[in-house]
Amino acid sequence: MTTAFDTFMVQYRMTGSEKADGYTRDAFDGLTESESETVFSLLETELPFSVRWLFVVDPVRAYEVVKIAEAKMRGDSYRAPYLLQEQLFIHSGDMQYLRRMLEDYPVYVDEQKASVVNTVGRLPAHQDTIDFFKKIILFETDSDAVFHAANELLIALAFPRQSESEKQQYRQFLKQLTDESAEVRSHALEQIV
Repeated sequence: MTTAFDTFMVQYRMTGSEKADGYTRDAFDGLTESESETVFSLLETELPFSVRWLFVVDPVRAYEVVKIAEAKMRGDSYRAPYLLQEQLFIHSGDMQYLRRMLEDYPVYVDEQKASVVNTVGRLPAHQDTIDFFKKIILFETDSDAVFHAANELLIALAFPRQSESEKQQYRQFLKQLTDESAEVRSHALEQIV
């Protein structure tokens, strides 16, 4: 057994908050071929949360496995197919996965919506993502999701925040974009987009 495999197994067996911390890169560097097979199989049981690491172990095989898992998970409000869609988009560049992530957003329970918005924000800025953030700001009722969408929109638009006055203006727009009044949010959007 390699040190990497021993490290992986320790991390795989963790529970609670330690398990939530996820894996570290040293749990994958230096695995033998047979260890990689075992690790891949174990990671499959933890989808969607282990998706990033599947691509580390075997990107070609991961793409096929994750594509199938994503299709099965779509529409399930308690699963997190957006994590799979993010990695599929990153590894393929196929816009269908970004579109699916945006299309699936209304299905998610409120507790997941801010995470979906943040995941979209990690992807390269695109007109579809900008439109998505605007829609969340204007119509979403979950305040956490609205806050994250406002922040991600300003980042996607490369809103300056280097100087103190720029930071102040950034905070002011963030406040307006998350205001309870739809009119205030709409007016702020008109000013920045």
